[in-house]
Amino acid sequence: MSERRTVLNLTELEQRAIDSPINLSDGHPRQDPTGSQAKLICRLPEFFEIAAAEPFAEIERRAQAAFLGTLGQARAPLDGGRVFSVYSSSVATMAVANVLSGHRVALIHPTFDNIHDILVRQATMIPISEDACVEGDLSQALAGNATCVFVTTPNNPTGRALDEADLRRLADDCAANGLLLCLDVSFRGFDLRAQFDHYAVLEDSGVDYVVIEDTGKLWPMQELKLGFVAVSESMRAKVEHALSDVLLTVSPFVLTLIEMLAVDAAQGGLAELHRLITENRRIVSDAVGGLDRVELLDPQSRISVGRLRFSSPTDADRTRRGLYERGVHVLPCRQFHWADQQEGAALLRVALARNGATLAEGMRRLAAAHASLAA
Repeated sequence: MSERRTVLNLTELEQRAIDSPINLSDGHPRQDPTGSQAKLICRLPEFFEIAAAEPFAEIERRAQAAFLGTLGQARAPLDGGRVFSVYSSSVATMAVANVLSGHRVALIHPTFDNIHDILVRQATMIPISEDACVEGDLSQALAGNATCVFVTTPNNPTGRALDEADLRRLADDCAANGLLLCLDVSFRGFDLRAQFDHYAVLEDSGVDYVVIEDTGKLWPMQELKLGFVAVSESMRAKVEHALSDVLLTVSPFVLTLIEMLAVDAAQGGLAELHRLITENRRIVSDAVGGLDRVELLDPQSRISVGRLRFSSPTDADRTRRGLYERGVHVLPCRQFHWADQQEGAALLRVALARNGATLAEGMRRLAAAHASLAA
């Protein structure tokens, strides 16, 4: 196999890996469904009948309430038309970008590159570090005359998350400085520490806010997924209008499936997912523990990806090429560091939402690729 040398964005790299023998590239769930999820799949005809028979508004509200309630979001603004359903978190980001036209956005650094790439078409981007976001230090944002702060929490690829005190400090400071606060919480479901009620904090602070929620990282449903956008009252009309440009409604069938998956998650499905990710992180840790000049980063992370640090950018690149030649796809981390790609040059990202045997074989091939560096 040969690999193009042009610089691709992360999604383009993930697209190339979809049919590869061992895809450890994208963060989407590609493990087998659990036993209870398999039973839900067998009920899909029933869900289709429900979707056809019941009013859309009732189906949508049940799905939103089940999903957000399962993740601890008791004060999510379901009343007043302030939670909107969308096809995916990326579609949500596109709509939010239109709302942010003309803004100066302080975006967390690093993070998944498509967030930056979508927003930069409409707004001026200013990097703000993870430390600054966690500490509520807006000096970087204010020095760049930011009008908005955009934080991914838990963050992809590091897994770092704002806790309740962090979010309260950040929301209060944004409110005091008149800054819009945007949160992407697509990976919240993996980390119990991130499942405090974000909306209680945001509403109490009085900050103008937009929150992007996502179901697409949690359940292996062949890309049947939805995103949700929740907003403060001050942002409702703007976001509603922006969304009207890209969609009419989402599928009531998928909403019904999301409701049932959320109920299953609350009844033990999330705990089962957490066990899978923990065990797969251990597989990676054990594998790289026997290699020279490689380490698994982010020991605090609970999300479904892990970062590997190599001794040099050259070692990282050569290992990735060696994996590619062995039928294994992982992601380079340069593109996550959208403001300074060299910061991520010695890092690779490995997806963990996979069957354990698949991941173990990928790690075996990683060891072989790494050993070839010394040959």
